[in-house]
Order: sequence, then C-alpha cells, then structure tokens
Amino acid sequence: MTSQPGALETKTGDSGTTLHSHFYFIRQNQNWRPAPLSKPVVDGPQIAKVVGPAGEEIFCDQYGRVRLQFPWDRYGKSNDQSSCWIRVTQPWAGQGWGMLAIPRIGQEVVVDFLHGDPDQPIVTGRTYHASNIPPGALPGSKTQMAFRSKTHKGQGYNELLFEDAKGSELLSLHAQKDMYTKVLNDRDTHVIANHTETVEKNQTIKVNENKEETVTLNSTETVKEVRKLITGQNYIIEVGAHKTETITNTLSITAGDVIELRCGLSVLRMDSAGRITLQGSELKFEASGPVQITGKDIDLN
Repeated sequence: MTSQPGALETKTGDSGTTLHSHFYFIRQNQNWRPAPLSKPVVDGPQIAKVVGPAGEEIFCDQYGRVRLQFPWDRYGKSNDQSSCWIRVTQPWAGQGWGMLAIPRIGQEVVVDFLHGDPDQPIVTGRTYHASNIPPGALPGSKTQMAFRSKTHKGQGYNELLFEDAKGSELLSLHAQKDMYTKVLNDRDTHVIANHTETVEKNQTIKVNENKEETVTLNSTETVKEVRKLITGQNYIIEVGAHKTETITNTLSITAGDVIELRCGLSVLRMDSAGRITLQGSELKFEASGPVQITGKDIDLN
C-alpha cells in the first residue's frame, strides 16, 4: 500500500489530497487467475418432458436415469441428446431392492435442483395433464386407487386396483398375459362367502405330498366327456349311508386277481382262475323265463 499526498489550487486546508493504492504480488513463475464467478442458483422446481430416441418408449441407463427436454431450451431436439442423464427419485430405493418405475418418453415430470445447483438436477415427481390423463374416468372413479402399467409398444396393461366406495369395496388384479406366484412357505386363503374359478382352457394341479379336501354339505362334479382316475396303489371309498350309481349303457369291472362282493353273510367271489363262489344262508333263484345251467358235472346235494 502506498500513499501520495498532493494539493490542488482550489483545495484549501491544512493537508493535501492523498491517494491510497493497494498492490498484490504473485511469484513470477505463477500464472494469474481471476477470482471465479459466483455459480448461478436455480430457484424452485421446473417442468420438463422425458425424451429419447425416435421409435422408443422407454429410454434409461443402468441407474434408471432419463433424459429431459426443458421448455426454455430452444436448441434441444427432444431426443436422446437433449440433456445429460438425470436422476429419478423413487418411493423406495435400496441395494438391489425397492420400487422402480422408469418415467417413459413423453411423460411430464417435475425437476428440482439439489441446493439450487443447476448441475445437479433430479426428477422428483410426475404430473397428469390434458394429453397425459390418469387411469380411470375422473371424477367418477375418484374412489379408486390404481397401479397401472402400460404394455411396451402396445395397448395392454397390468393393474392393481383398489375400490374404496362404501358398499362396493374391491381389490382387483389384472395380468395382461401371464401371472406367476411363488410362496416359499405356507399360503392361506379364507373366503367368507362364495368362491368361483373359471379356467377357459386347461388346468393342472400337482401336489408332491398329501392332499385333503373337506366339503361340509354337498359336492357336485360334472364331467361332460371322459373322466379318468389313476391311483398307483390302493383306492378306498367310504360311504356313511347309501350309494347309488346309474349307468346308461355298459358297466365293466375288471380285476387282475379277485372281485368280491360282500353283504353281511352273503358273499360273491370271483378270482382270476375262473372260480366263482356264491355263499349265503339262503339262495333264491327267480326268472320270468327258462333257467339253464350247463357244466361238465353238476353236483346237487
């Protein structure tokens, strides 16, 4: 700092005019650099549109980031070069787990900037508008909450829907194509009223161990064509009261060893050697026509 006193002819007083100067020095082997300008600060969130390559509907990187087109950007082409990769917030995010919903091309999003830094944009939300309407038909469906996706390059969707209208509460699950459920331990289903299942094509049920089915009242099974039952070992039927079978045409029973009908003291037994034994305390034969008995020997006691 230096001082240089001086005087002007028009100046009066005891002391003259003084000039103060400040100098800063750097080493001669250093380059002078001016002080950096203050970084601009973005005040508040902004609206942008998700963009990507032509012909694509979903465009992201391995971190789930997307590219955006801001309405004030006059030079952007609304393509995959309109911005850098921009992070997207999710309701739940963990190491290999959480919730993931990638904003799709054409969706309107809300963009904020961390600490107001224009170099740290982040998508914080998504919005509906006239050309991007929500699922359902508002305001008529205002009591519904839905998670609905959209088939990639198609018109289908998967959906989990909750209806909260009083007296019409409903939970609906819609799978556009296949549905897979895996339970690593037990699964319990309790239906208070009725249960209806409709399978348009084939149904296959495989039980690796035991299966038990209990019907408190009546059970009706209708098979319009062929019904086939195969058991690897024994087959047991227990009827607490009566059993009635009605066959329109033929009844055929085949056993490899023995067929035995037993009712109290009465027994009819047939074996694979051709022996037929009929036992009873009293035998009675009645026929409206002739009775014919043919054999090599007939022994009547």
